[in-house]
Amino acid sequence: MREITPDPSSNKLMLPEQLLQYSDGQFMQLLFNSLSSAALYLDQWGRICSANDKAKALFREQDLLEKTVLEFLLGWEDPANCHQEVLMVGRTGKSILGSIEHAHIHHQEHWFQTDKVAVRDDEHSIKGVLMILDDITPLKQQQQALKKSEARYRAFMENSQDGIWRFDLDPPIPTAWPDNAIVEAILKRATLGDCNHVFAKVYGKTSAEELIGLSLKDTGSRTYAMDTRAFVSHRFRLSAQEIVWKTQSGNSICLQTSANGTIENDHLIEIWGVTRDNTERRRYIDQLEYQATHDILTGLANRVRLKSVANATLNSRAKQRKSALIIIDLDSFKEINDTLGHHVGDHILKQIGPRLEREVMSFHGTVARLGGDEFAVLLPDIDSDKQATQFAEQIMGAIRQDFYIDNMAIELRASIGIALCPDQAQDFSTLMRYADVAMYTAKQQMSGIEVYAPESNQHSTKRLSLMSDLGKAIRESQLSLYYQPKITLDTKAVVGVEALARWIHPTMGFISPVEFIPIAEMTDMINEMTEWVLDESLRQLCHWRERGFNIKVAVNISARNLLNDNILQKIQSLLDRYQLPPQCLELEITESTIMNNADRSLKILQQMSNLGIDLSIDDFGTGYSSLAYLKRLPVKWLKIDYVFIINMLEDEQDQIIVNSTINMAHNLGLLVVAEGVENQDVLDRLCSMQCEQAQGYHIARPMPAEEFESWYRAYQQQANY
Repeated sequence: MREITPDPSSNKLMLPEQLLQYSDGQFMQLLFNSLSSAALYLDQWGRICSANDKAKALFREQDLLEKTVLEFLLGWEDPANCHQEVLMVGRTGKSILGSIEHAHIHHQEHWFQTDKVAVRDDEHSIKGVLMILDDITPLKQQQQALKKSEARYRAFMENSQDGIWRFDLDPPIPTAWPDNAIVEAILKRATLGDCNHVFAKVYGKTSAEELIGLSLKDTGSRTYAMDTRAFVSHRFRLSAQEIVWKTQSGNSICLQTSANGTIENDHLIEIWGVTRDNTERRRYIDQLEYQATHDILTGLANRVRLKSVANATLNSRAKQRKSALIIIDLDSFKEINDTLGHHVGDHILKQIGPRLEREVMSFHGTVARLGGDEFAVLLPDIDSDKQATQFAEQIMGAIRQDFYIDNMAIELRASIGIALCPDQAQDFSTLMRYADVAMYTAKQQMSGIEVYAPESNQHSTKRLSLMSDLGKAIRESQLSLYYQPKITLDTKAVVGVEALARWIHPTMGFISPVEFIPIAEMTDMINEMTEWVLDESLRQLCHWRERGFNIKVAVNISARNLLNDNILQKIQSLLDRYQLPPQCLELEITESTIMNNADRSLKILQQMSNLGIDLSIDDFGTGYSSLAYLKRLPVKWLKIDYVFIINMLEDEQDQIIVNSTINMAHNLGLLVVAEGVENQDVLDRLCSMQCEQAQGYHIARPMPAEEFESWYRAYQQQANY
């Protein structure tokens, strides 16, 4: 094959035989110019004897001859050193190869790799120095860029607040493999290739070098295999994955990790990731979640948490199993707060939680405080409806155990409602509503525990509407008073009336007191209602006494009234306003009212008696046994409930109860009123038992004030008074 050589003058290729026409000097110059690097031939004193075309183009000078190194290398970083090296090579004959020179030539930065080679003649005498300049500027710039990139990378790594890491895979893993194979290969091959000090600190190390070579299995993550599967299934990405990691000291910390795989030639070669210690943030979030789902005072679950647990329970509940939701409302708890202070009430509420949790432990149930004095218990798995009722009885027993506050024993009672799933409801909202209805039924009927019944729900909607309208009815005087006369059994004279509230609703018509009085008693509305009844009845009594009606009026008061600090002041103010003596007012209190808070009731009743007001125990025999307190109470009258009076002639037991009650009252120095007298025979029998007073339909039904005036005059004329 023939060699082809370029023609230096025409840029055309030359054949070897054409080169023969050149002299040795020309031929050497031709070779000199054909070098790919800039070349200078210098004498022993550093003067340029010859330069090739590359050198001339580099320095942009055609005439470099006779110039010294110091003259043409003025833009170099250290021209004196370069000049010194040239002189040393020319003097010693020892070439200097591979020197790196930094220069600015015509305002452009260059790096050269220079060889300073001694040139000898045939007799090995030093004739000069050949200086070859190999422009390595692009390579140097790449190196500098890489170095800057490495510096920036390292600075980013070390200044980051997050842990940064890289796991290498050796050998790389084909991405075409099945996911399971890739996961298995990663778990076997991945080793830590790099990380920053933050990542090392997470692992309790002082330097990153201590972790290099760590395998995935050695990271301490409890979920490393699961996290790797997630990484692969998301096409080699992981975003904000929370990982629980166990430290060498045994503590658990929460890490949030994101990762990204590097793919080259369809192979996974490395995994880059960022890990943040999320422990404090997780604790903060957990704390917020706890506060959002738990009652602050008692630490029990709140309504939100109860709903979440109930929904999970109901969704996973086996079809053949039953669940129950129980709502517990403490009776007369407001009186404890009003009398003893909210701090005492809070202390009692804190004690209720542990009592309920002890009872529910065997059922794996959930106890929650719904608010105020209302609690709930979810029983996720019960055998029967009866078991739910039996558990409610256990709860009732636990609540009735004395609460001790500063050596003072306080006894509580509760009303409990039960709703069942799936028999009655299959979702939480309906269960809550039904259990609430059952609880209010228990409170209204004073039965303690009630299971939801559909018929009670019909009344609950009406009760809710009535509760909304009752306050307006009281404030706007939509209520009215009816009066039922009382007579003495010896003289048959009318000695008084009992004031009874009546409500004609604008749309519902007549509302029985049996419906709206319990609603008022469950709220503060009972205080407003009682004040209205006292005001209206005393105003009417004042009117009657001015017309010569020598009678007194009886008004019923509730447990909430007795715990109202303003009740005495209000009564005295009304008596003064209508210029009535205290003896013309009689207050009727039920047994249950007294027993709700016996000590407090005794104190208030004594103050009322001291004012000169007559006190009567209403519905005697239907409430809790109060005989122990009866002799201590400053009451004057005992009123036998109509349930014993109405059938006393047909029922021997009722007759015995009535007769015994009258005798007991007389022995205690009390007078007796019988209510529910519906015929003359009953009236005569009561008279023979030496009962002092009576009232009932046989005497007169309750009537408005105007009708009573007419009835009273007619009765007086008939009796010749």
